[in-house]
Amino acid sequence: MRRRDFLASAAAASAATVVGLSGQTAQTPATGGQGAGGQRRGGGGFGRGPAQVAPEKLARISLMTLNFNSYLKNPKDPNPAPDATLTAFDLPKVYVETYGVRNIEYQHGTIAESEKDPAFIKELKARLDEQKVQMTQINLEFGAQQTISNPDAAGREAAVEHVKQWIDIAVQYGCPRVMINQQQPQLNKDTRAGAVAAMKAMADYGRTKNVKVSAETRGGATPEYLASIGGAKPWEFMIGVIKDAGANSNCDIGNVGAMSQQELHDCIKAWYPTSSGNMHIKSSPYWDIGQAIRFTEGLGYKGLYSIEVSRHEGMRIVYNTILANLA
Repeated sequence: MRRRDFLASAAAASAATVVGLSGQTAQTPATGGQGAGGQRRGGGGFGRGPAQVAPEKLARISLMTLNFNSYLKNPKDPNPAPDATLTAFDLPKVYVETYGVRNIEYQHGTIAESEKDPAFIKELKARLDEQKVQMTQINLEFGAQQTISNPDAAGREAAVEHVKQWIDIAVQYGCPRVMINQQQPQLNKDTRAGAVAAMKAMADYGRTKNVKVSAETRGGATPEYLASIGGAKPWEFMIGVIKDAGANSNCDIGNVGAMSQQELHDCIKAWYPTSSGNMHIKSSPYWDIGQAIRFTEGLGYKGLYSIEVSRHEGMRIVYNTILANLA
Protein backbone atom coordinates (compact mmCIF):
# COMPACT_ATOMS: atom_id res chain seq x y z
CA MET A 1 0.00 0.00 0.00
CA ARG A 2 1.35 3.42 -0.87
CA ARG A 3 1.70 5.87 1.99
CA ARG A 4 -0.76 8.32 0.44
CA ASP A 5 -3.36 5.58 0.13
CA PHE A 6 -2.76 4.57 3.74
CA LEU A 7 -3.20 8.11 5.01
CA ALA A 8 -6.37 8.48 3.00
CA SER A 9 -7.81 5.28 4.45
CA ALA A 10 -6.75 6.30 7.96
CA ALA A 11 -8.47 9.65 7.56
CA ALA A 12 -11.56 7.89 6.27
CA ALA A 13 -11.56 5.57 9.27
CA SER A 14 -11.27 8.56 11.56
CA ALA A 15 -14.06 10.31 9.69
CA ALA A 16 -16.44 7.42 10.23
CA THR A 17 -18.32 6.96 13.49
CA VAL A 18 -15.55 6.70 16.08
CA VAL A 19 -15.58 6.29 19.81
CA GLY A 20 -12.68 8.49 20.95
CA LEU A 21 -10.84 8.72 24.24
CA SER A 22 -13.49 11.12 25.43
CA GLY A 23 -16.01 8.27 25.27
CA GLN A 24 -18.14 10.31 22.89
CA THR A 25 -19.36 9.09 19.52
CA ALA A 26 -18.76 11.59 16.74
CA GLN A 27 -19.41 11.97 13.05
CA THR A 28 -16.61 13.95 11.45
CA PRO A 29 -17.03 14.14 7.67
CA ALA A 30 -14.03 14.99 5.52
CA THR A 31 -15.48 18.42 4.68
CA GLY A 32 -13.83 20.63 7.24
CA GLY A 33 -15.55 18.93 10.19
CA GLN A 34 -19.01 20.06 9.09
CA GLY A 35 -22.16 18.41 10.35
CA ALA A 36 -25.73 18.42 9.03
CA GLY A 37 -26.62 21.58 7.18
CA GLY A 38 -22.95 22.44 6.64
CA GLN A 39 -22.50 23.89 10.11
CA ARG A 40 -19.20 23.24 11.81
CA ARG A 41 -19.56 21.70 15.23
CA GLY A 42 -17.56 21.50 18.43
CA GLY A 43 -14.66 23.51 19.83
CA GLY A 44 -13.38 26.10 17.40
CA GLY A 45 -15.71 24.73 14.72
CA PHE A 46 -13.47 21.72 13.97
CA GLY A 47 -15.26 18.75 15.51
CA ARG A 48 -15.07 17.24 18.98
CA GLY A 49 -13.51 18.94 21.95
CA PRO A 50 -10.60 17.76 24.08
CA ALA A 51 -10.17 14.10 25.00
CA GLN A 52 -11.08 13.36 28.60
CA VAL A 53 -7.61 12.47 29.82
CA ALA A 54 -5.23 13.76 32.45
CA PRO A 55 -3.90 17.28 31.72
CA GLU A 56 -0.35 15.90 31.94
CA LYS A 57 -1.02 13.80 28.84
CA LEU A 58 -2.44 16.68 26.82
CA ALA A 59 0.62 18.70 27.85
CA ARG A 60 2.80 16.24 25.89
CA ILE A 61 1.09 17.00 22.57
CA SER A 62 1.87 19.84 20.19
CA LEU A 63 0.12 20.60 16.91
CA MET A 64 1.72 22.06 13.80
CA THR A 65 0.03 24.97 12.07
CA LEU A 66 0.91 23.13 8.86
CA ASN A 67 -2.13 20.93 9.55
CA PHE A 68 -4.39 23.96 9.10
CA ASN A 69 -2.79 25.47 5.99
CA SER A 70 -5.89 24.92 3.87
CA TYR A 71 -7.93 26.89 6.43
CA LEU A 72 -5.59 29.87 6.69
CA LYS A 73 -6.34 33.06 4.82
CA ASN A 74 -3.81 34.23 2.30
CA PRO A 75 -4.01 38.05 2.27
CA LYS A 76 -2.62 38.05 -1.28
CA ASP A 77 -5.32 35.71 -2.61
CA PRO A 78 -8.28 37.72 -4.01
CA ASN A 79 -10.44 34.59 -4.21
CA PRO A 80 -9.80 32.49 -1.11
CA ALA A 81 -11.33 29.04 -0.77
CA PRO A 82 -14.53 28.89 1.31
CA ASP A 83 -12.73 27.06 4.11
CA ALA A 84 -9.94 29.67 4.31
CA THR A 85 -11.41 31.58 7.25
CA LEU A 86 -8.65 31.48 9.87
CA THR A 87 -5.59 33.60 10.58
CA ALA A 88 -2.48 32.84 12.62
CA PHE A 89 -4.16 34.71 15.47
CA ASP A 90 -7.14 32.33 15.56
CA LEU A 91 -5.23 29.09 15.91
CA PRO A 92 -4.40 29.22 19.65
CA LYS A 93 -8.11 29.31 20.51
CA VAL A 94 -8.90 26.57 17.98
CA TYR A 95 -6.23 24.34 19.50
CA VAL A 96 -7.52 24.78 23.05
CA GLU A 97 -11.22 24.41 22.26
CA THR A 98 -10.90 21.54 19.79
CA TYR A 99 -8.07 19.49 21.31
CA GLY A 100 -7.24 20.90 24.73
CA VAL A 101 -3.71 21.35 23.39
CA ARG A 102 -1.71 24.36 24.54
CA ASN A 103 1.44 23.79 22.49
CA ILE A 104 1.57 25.24 18.99
CA GLU A 105 4.30 24.85 16.35
CA TYR A 106 4.28 27.51 13.65
CA GLN A 107 5.68 27.40 10.15
CA HIS A 108 7.67 30.59 9.75
CA GLY A 109 5.71 31.43 6.61
CA THR A 110 2.49 31.57 8.61
CA ILE A 111 3.94 34.31 10.80
CA ALA A 112 6.31 35.89 8.27
CA GLU A 113 5.03 39.35 9.25
CA SER A 114 7.08 38.90 12.41
CA GLU A 115 10.16 39.89 10.39
CA LYS A 116 8.95 43.43 9.75
CA ASP A 117 6.01 44.28 12.00
CA PRO A 118 6.51 44.46 15.78
CA ALA A 119 2.75 44.98 16.15
CA PHE A 120 2.16 41.54 14.60
CA ILE A 121 4.39 39.95 17.22
CA LYS A 122 2.69 41.85 20.01
CA GLU A 123 -0.79 40.82 18.87
CA LEU A 124 0.04 37.15 18.32
CA LYS A 125 1.84 36.96 21.68
CA ALA A 126 -1.26 38.44 23.30
CA ARG A 127 -3.48 35.79 21.66
CA LEU A 128 -1.15 33.03 22.83
CA ASP A 129 -1.09 34.39 26.37
CA GLU A 130 -4.86 34.82 26.42
CA GLN A 131 -5.33 31.11 25.69
CA LYS A 132 -2.34 30.07 27.86
CA VAL A 133 -0.73 28.54 24.75
CA GLN A 134 3.02 28.07 24.33
CA MET A 135 4.70 28.54 20.97
CA THR A 136 6.94 25.50 21.11
CA GLN A 137 8.85 25.66 17.82
CA ILE A 138 9.18 27.71 14.64
CA ASN A 139 9.95 25.71 11.51
CA LEU A 140 12.18 27.71 9.17
CA GLU A 141 11.69 26.97 5.47
CA PHE A 142 13.99 29.34 3.60
CA GLY A 143 14.45 27.25 0.46
CA ALA A 144 17.47 25.64 -1.19
CA GLN A 145 19.62 28.79 -1.33
CA GLN A 146 19.54 29.95 2.30
CA THR A 147 20.51 26.67 3.87
CA ILE A 148 23.45 25.00 5.59
CA SER A 149 23.90 22.58 2.67
CA ASN A 150 24.31 25.22 -0.03
CA PRO A 151 27.73 24.67 -1.69
CA ASP A 152 28.04 28.46 -1.96
CA ALA A 153 29.44 30.13 1.16
CA ALA A 154 27.36 33.27 0.59
CA GLY A 155 24.17 31.22 0.67
CA ARG A 156 25.21 29.54 3.91
CA GLU A 157 26.06 32.88 5.49
CA ALA A 158 22.68 34.29 4.45
CA ALA A 159 21.05 31.26 6.08
CA VAL A 160 22.98 31.85 9.32
CA GLU A 161 21.94 35.50 9.48
CA HIS A 162 18.31 34.71 8.67
CA VAL A 163 18.17 32.01 11.34
CA LYS A 164 19.68 34.43 13.85
CA GLN A 165 16.91 36.88 13.00
CA TRP A 166 14.32 34.20 13.73
CA ILE A 167 16.03 33.20 16.95
CA ASP A 168 15.56 36.80 18.09
CA ILE A 169 11.91 36.60 17.00
CA ALA A 170 11.49 33.31 18.89
CA VAL A 171 12.72 35.04 22.04
CA GLN A 172 9.98 37.65 21.71
CA TYR A 173 7.38 34.87 21.50
CA GLY A 174 8.93 32.95 24.38
CA CYS A 175 9.56 30.09 21.95
CA PRO A 176 12.39 27.71 22.98
CA ARG A 177 13.15 26.12 19.58
CA VAL A 178 13.66 26.83 15.91
CA MET A 179 14.09 24.05 13.36
CA ILE A 180 15.92 24.53 10.10
CA ASN A 181 15.36 22.71 6.82
CA GLN A 182 18.77 21.35 5.86
CA GLN A 183 17.71 20.65 2.25
CA GLN A 184 19.01 17.09 2.52
CA PRO A 185 19.51 16.46 -1.24
CA GLN A 186 22.33 19.03 -1.17
CA LEU A 187 23.93 17.63 1.98
CA ASN A 188 26.74 15.21 1.12
CA LYS A 189 30.41 14.53 1.79
CA ASP A 190 31.44 17.55 -0.29
CA THR A 191 29.14 20.02 1.47
CA ARG A 192 29.37 18.52 4.96
CA ALA A 193 32.13 20.73 6.38
CA GLY A 194 30.37 23.92 5.34
CA ALA A 195 27.07 22.62 6.71
CA VAL A 196 28.62 21.80 10.09
CA ALA A 197 30.20 25.25 10.35
CA ALA A 198 26.95 27.02 9.42
CA MET A 199 24.81 24.98 11.79
CA LYS A 200 27.34 25.49 14.58
CA ALA A 201 27.11 29.26 14.11
CA MET A 202 23.32 29.01 14.36
CA ALA A 203 23.40 26.74 17.42
CA ASP A 204 26.02 28.86 19.19
CA TYR A 205 23.92 31.99 18.71
CA GLY A 206 20.80 30.15 19.83
CA ARG A 207 22.46 29.14 23.09
CA THR A 208 23.10 32.81 23.93
CA LYS A 209 19.33 33.31 23.66
CA ASN A 210 18.24 29.99 25.26
CA VAL A 211 16.78 28.85 21.94
CA LYS A 212 17.61 25.37 20.61
CA VAL A 213 18.43 25.00 16.91
CA SER A 214 17.55 21.64 15.40
CA ALA A 215 17.10 19.75 12.16
CA GLU A 216 14.87 16.77 11.47
CA THR A 217 15.30 13.29 10.10
CA ARG A 218 15.38 12.61 6.40
CA GLY A 219 15.23 9.17 4.86
CA GLY A 220 14.77 7.45 1.54
CA ALA A 221 17.01 8.57 -1.29
CA THR A 222 18.28 7.68 -4.74
CA PRO A 223 21.26 5.35 -5.15
CA GLU A 224 23.24 8.34 -6.41
CA TYR A 225 22.53 10.32 -3.25
CA LEU A 226 23.39 7.39 -0.99
CA ALA A 227 26.70 7.06 -2.81
CA SER A 228 27.35 10.78 -2.23
CA ILE A 229 27.14 10.25 1.54
CA GLY A 230 29.23 7.10 1.56
CA GLY A 231 26.37 4.60 1.69
CA ALA A 232 25.08 5.72 5.09
CA LYS A 233 21.39 6.25 5.71
CA PRO A 234 20.48 9.93 5.26
CA TRP A 235 19.36 10.26 8.88
CA GLU A 236 22.61 8.69 10.08
CA PHE A 237 24.58 11.18 7.99
CA MET A 238 22.58 14.06 9.49
CA ILE A 239 23.23 12.86 13.05
CA GLY A 240 26.95 13.35 12.45
CA VAL A 241 26.39 16.90 11.22
CA ILE A 242 24.23 17.73 14.24
CA LYS A 243 26.70 16.29 16.73
CA ASP A 244 29.68 18.05 15.18
CA ALA A 245 27.74 21.33 15.12
CA GLY A 246 26.70 21.01 18.75
CA ALA A 247 23.07 21.38 17.65
CA ASN A 248 19.88 19.45 18.37
CA SER A 249 17.73 16.93 16.56
CA ASN A 250 14.00 16.85 15.87
CA CYS A 251 13.10 13.24 15.10
CA ASP A 252 10.46 13.16 12.36
CA ILE A 253 9.29 9.55 12.31
CA GLY A 254 7.40 10.06 9.08
CA ASN A 255 10.49 11.15 7.16
CA VAL A 256 12.93 8.52 8.41
CA GLY A 257 12.14 6.22 5.51
CA ALA A 258 11.83 3.29 7.92
CA MET A 259 10.37 0.18 6.33
CA SER A 260 9.82 -1.69 9.60
CA GLN A 261 9.14 -1.09 13.28
CA GLN A 262 12.68 -2.08 14.22
CA GLU A 263 14.23 0.28 11.69
CA LEU A 264 12.14 3.13 13.07
CA HIS A 265 13.15 2.30 16.64
CA ASP A 266 16.82 2.22 15.63
CA CYS A 267 16.49 5.75 14.29
CA ILE A 268 14.61 7.05 17.34
CA LYS A 269 17.27 5.60 19.65
CA ALA A 270 20.10 7.11 17.61
CA TRP A 271 18.51 10.57 17.53
CA TYR A 272 17.41 10.57 21.17
CA PRO A 273 20.68 11.81 22.78
CA THR A 274 20.57 15.07 20.79
CA SER A 275 16.79 15.55 20.96
CA SER A 276 15.50 19.11 21.23
CA GLY A 277 12.53 17.78 23.18
CA ASN A 278 10.28 17.79 20.13
CA MET A 279 9.26 14.96 17.78
CA HIS A 280 7.11 15.04 14.66
CA ILE A 281 4.52 12.27 14.51
CA LYS A 282 2.95 10.94 11.30
CA SER A 283 1.21 7.74 10.22
CA SER A 284 2.75 5.03 8.05
CA PRO A 285 1.71 1.61 6.71
CA TYR A 286 5.13 0.24 7.69
CA TRP A 287 5.04 0.66 11.45
CA ASP A 288 2.71 1.41 14.36
CA ILE A 289 2.62 4.83 16.04
CA GLY A 290 1.61 3.35 19.39
CA GLN A 291 4.62 1.04 19.50
CA ALA A 292 6.89 3.94 18.53
CA ILE A 293 5.48 6.10 21.35
CA ARG A 294 5.94 3.33 23.92
CA PHE A 295 9.51 2.71 22.73
CA THR A 296 10.36 6.41 22.91
CA GLU A 297 8.87 6.72 26.38
CA GLY A 298 10.96 3.71 27.42
CA LEU A 299 14.10 5.66 26.50
CA GLY A 300 13.11 8.25 29.08
CA TYR A 301 11.76 10.84 26.65
CA LYS A 302 9.76 13.58 28.40
CA GLY A 303 9.34 15.96 25.48
CA LEU A 304 6.60 16.83 23.02
CA TYR A 305 4.93 14.74 20.34
CA SER A 306 4.04 17.20 17.59
CA ILE A 307 1.39 15.95 15.18
CA GLU A 308 2.01 16.58 11.49
CA VAL A 309 -0.67 15.57 8.99
CA SER A 310 -1.78 17.00 5.67
CA ARG A 311 -5.09 18.38 7.00
CA HIS A 312 -6.60 18.78 10.44
CA GLU A 313 -9.19 16.06 9.78
CA GLY A 314 -6.46 13.44 10.05
CA MET A 315 -5.21 14.68 13.42
CA ARG A 316 -7.80 13.07 15.68
CA ILE A 317 -6.71 9.50 15.02
CA VAL A 318 -3.02 10.35 15.63
CA TYR A 319 -3.97 12.43 18.70
CA ASN A 320 -5.94 9.54 20.20
CA THR A 321 -3.14 7.06 19.49
CA ILE A 322 -0.53 9.21 21.24
CA LEU A 323 -2.74 9.74 24.29
CA ALA A 324 -3.60 6.04 24.51
CA ASN A 325 0.09 5.08 24.64
CA LEU A 326 1.32 7.58 27.20
CA ALA A 327 1.63 6.13 30.69
